[in-house]
Amino acid sequence: MTMVDAIIFDIGNVLLRFDFTRAIKRIAPFCTVAPTAIQELLEPWKLDLESGRISGSDFLDEVTHVLGYSGPRAELQSAWQEIFSANLPMHELVASLRSSQVPLYLLSNTNNLHADYFLSEYPVFAHFTDAVYSHEAGLMKPDVAIYHHALEKFKLAATTTFFIDDLLPNIEAARAANLIAHHYHHDQHASLLEELRKLHVL
Repeated sequence: MTMVDAIIFDIGNVLLRFDFTRAIKRIAPFCTVAPTAIQELLEPWKLDLESGRISGSDFLDEVTHVLGYSGPRAELQSAWQEIFSANLPMHELVASLRSSQVPLYLLSNTNNLHADYFLSEYPVFAHFTDAVYSHEAGLMKPDVAIYHHALEKFKLAATTTFFIDDLLPNIEAARAANLIAHHYHHDQHASLLEELRKLHVL
């Protein structure tokens, strides 16, 4: 029988759903570039931010310049942060797993602006023992190195650790690192519950 000693969760589109178009709609009236161009122009800076190559403050500076943004800086930051909504079935699962004493961890490609926001806004994160965030590790999924880094930090064995992520390349990398991995979609939440029951976690 396969044993599961711990569970590692991704955040985006797992614990929290997100929609970058929310941010784009808020900042577009203050930008000199077309709304349709904003996400593409942001992408290189988003990767630098999530990999830890630039700070949140530097990111806001660069975005202001690249987009020709003339609005309040506080609005730019809030728009960037307030893109999330709770995936409530997952929050309920986390609470039930925590009550069963299975240690829970986080492994996410994220940045300090988002992490500061969601850690303060969503109580679900109080259930987690520890976390690895890409901007702090200087590594990003699906680089297999970030999984090894997380396992070492959390002091976990790969073969008894269950990992949940919404992106297939991240799942494939987790399996390459010998984790038990589940490819999650919020519309198929029941399939995750079924797998956890088969593993006698629920």
